[in-house]
Amino acid sequence: MLLGLGCLLPLVFNQGVASAYHFKSSYYLNAWEVKTKVDEIEYRDAYSAAINAYERDSSSPHYRITLSKVMEWGVYLGFDSFSNDEFNRLLSGAIALRHNWPAAYSDYGFNLAFYQDKPDLAFEQFRIGLEYGPFAPEVIQQILTVGFAYWPTLSMDDKYLVFDSIKLASTMNHTTRNHLVKVVGLYDKKSLVCSYFDYLPEPLPENTTNWIAHSLCKKT
Repeated sequence: MLLGLGCLLPLVFNQGVASAYHFKSSYYLNAWEVKTKVDEIEYRDAYSAAINAYERDSSSPHYRITLSKVMEWGVYLGFDSFSNDEFNRLLSGAIALRHNWPAAYSDYGFNLAFYQDKPDLAFEQFRIGLEYGPFAPEVIQQILTVGFAYWPTLSMDDKYLVFDSIKLASTMNHTTRNHLVKVVGLYDKKSLVCSYFDYLPEPLPENTTNWIAHSLCKKT
């Protein structure tokens, strides 16, 4: 029994260290969402932590996705470059490890759209994510972001999915509603979205119509 415990200790220690590295890289990701400037020293530290967590426990889908997000920041900021294969290996691997996790599909779709310029493949991932979580806020939010960003090039089927997601987002929680307002402004889609609501054949709940009138489509 003591021998068995002795064999387990290195594994437990390794997982604990991996978790600490993951916490550190996640902390950076959360901080960067609200910062106006990220320096390269911070990025290198976050990347080192994320790669250490992944290398110590590559069986964790969370560590794979966190590493891919740090890598995305590196590309976005011009501090690093990574191949599509590197991103695909991490993100498809995360899905293989936890195939019923909607957020993994939304993260992969975001990467396919904005880092690989493949919005059609992104929507394939979003649809699978919706199968596992029809009301998953992460999936709905990324459909809106990618949909508005690539609106002119979307297929009709993908545009219909965006419209369905607009309607659903308007009935969801505060965070998802705020995201809808944010991306409508970011991609200048107020006219499109508000016209959609104007001609919607079926009525929405009163609290939703009030929010649309006074927040999303407020006259200025």
